[in-house]
Amino acid sequence: MKKFSFFSLILVVALTIVSCSKKEDALAIPEETLYLVLKSDVGPQDLEVIGVNSTVVFSVMGSDGEDYTEVSRLFVNDVEIEGSIHIFGTVGQFSVKAQYNDRVSNILTFEVLDANERILIVDVAKALRNQMITFGLRDSHGIDRTSESIFYVNGEEITGNTFSSPAPEVFQVYATYEEEGVIFTTLSKTFEVFIPKRKVVIEDYTGTWCGFCPGVAVAIEEVRKATKDVSVVAIHKESGGVPDPLNFTRIGELQTMFDVNNGFPKARINRTIDWPRPYLVGQVISLAGTNTDVSIAINSQLTGSNLSVKVKLVYENGSTPGDKLVVYLLENGVVAPQANYFDETPGHEYEGLGNPIENYVHNDALRNSLSDLFGDPIPNLPAFEKYEKEYSFTVPSHYIGENLSFVVMVVNAANNAKNSQFSSINEEKNHE
Repeated sequence: MKKFSFFSLILVVALTIVSCSKKEDALAIPEETLYLVLKSDVGPQDLEVIGVNSTVVFSVMGSDGEDYTEVSRLFVNDVEIEGSIHIFGTVGQFSVKAQYNDRVSNILTFEVLDANERILIVDVAKALRNQMITFGLRDSHGIDRTSESIFYVNGEEITGNTFSSPAPEVFQVYATYEEEGVIFTTLSKTFEVFIPKRKVVIEDYTGTWCGFCPGVAVAIEEVRKATKDVSVVAIHKESGGVPDPLNFTRIGELQTMFDVNNGFPKARINRTIDWPRPYLVGQVISLAGTNTDVSIAINSQLTGSNLSVKVKLVYENGSTPGDKLVVYLLENGVVAPQANYFDETPGHEYEGLGNPIENYVHNDALRNSLSDLFGDPIPNLPAFEKYEKEYSFTVPSHYIGENLSFVVMVVNAANNAKNSQFSSINEEKNHE
């Protein structure tokens, strides 16, 4: 595995720890990933406030140290512009990105205001209970006018410009300010206070040759009907010379760590808890959706064969020594024959489908671990401090890009999953 440094933009708020790693599949052709970093002459923040008719100059730097400004295409609200200079002639919010070949940069956002207009800033749109949320106000020159403003949450004036809540709720905030003797009121913005809900991890040790393995698949679908708070990973293994197109070459390491013998099927809950036959749904449901301490967000982008995945964590009470971050890449919709010993079982969902089931659709198949197989160490984090880690991966040609997905786990020192999150490719999955 190769590691590359990554230039991150300064966030508007909060301390963020950023790291980056590169992962390549054993079957992929190694290719050094190029990152594009878009900057402007307005400032270093992802969100900048400017006045109408402001001229902004952009530059594009590569992770290889080269200047890609002249050879990159720039887009404002997904409309390509000429050159690297743009005049924002109307008020509103605008997003800007750069693209070179199949590489896409970070996105910069601009709030464009009229001369006497001010914009309300909420530093955390989705906060944990008791997390401090800070409000601000900027004018059309980007000058901080917070001290001249009065803030209202759910219609009630607050003291200062910070707010927290011990209970989950969706709130509305607005501000008033005086300009040339006239009182103005900003538009309201919504923010949410939430408690993280546990998504249970089910790991299904399986194989296309395994005739009893569809029994676990049926149970998993029953779980999914009962709750959305479940993340599923199907880990395939070849056996006795019988090939499996979804064979995960490092499955033996997982079997050793989690004491999984070769008498498939085998299933584990939150990595370490046995889920034995008859795979009772209630054993999973009793854990799903309960309050937990850590929240996970995922944002992925696949451009050509270049995949980048950003994972964000935030703890309500801070991390625990030994916590690790596990990031798994999955593939869905893979059609391959599946052995089926339930073909003649009366009343079974797979009765009469044949043995094997020729056009069986395999989902949630583990393709690669973008992190270390058992997780990358999470640094010591105090309560509410945000942590980010970004991974890159060169997707092999035999993967179907649109069918890729992710399961991300935070596990403790004993490899028990504290929480998980799942997302599809090119999806921005927020904290939940």
